[in-house]
Amino acid sequence: MADTGTGGSAVPAPHDPEDDMPLAELDARARADAALRRIRAGADPAREAFDLANTMNDEAVGRVTNALRRFLGRDGRR
Repeated sequence: MADTGTGGSAVPAPHDPEDDMPLAELDARARADAALRRIRAGADPAREAFDLANTMNDEAVGRVTNALRRFLGRDGRR
């Protein structure tokens, strides 16, 4: 949303990188930010990285599996 400055001209709202990110990537960024906050609060960095990587890997495998099922015409039911 634009804001009007003192001269009456429109000043664009600050642009966040999240504005251009796909939803899945935004979720990943939010999870990464949360992991960084936990690390700064004293959590084990190796454990946080491991958990984050596992979560992202599981989601990627799920998306690929679903895409393959759609492509091959299978919905997972027998």
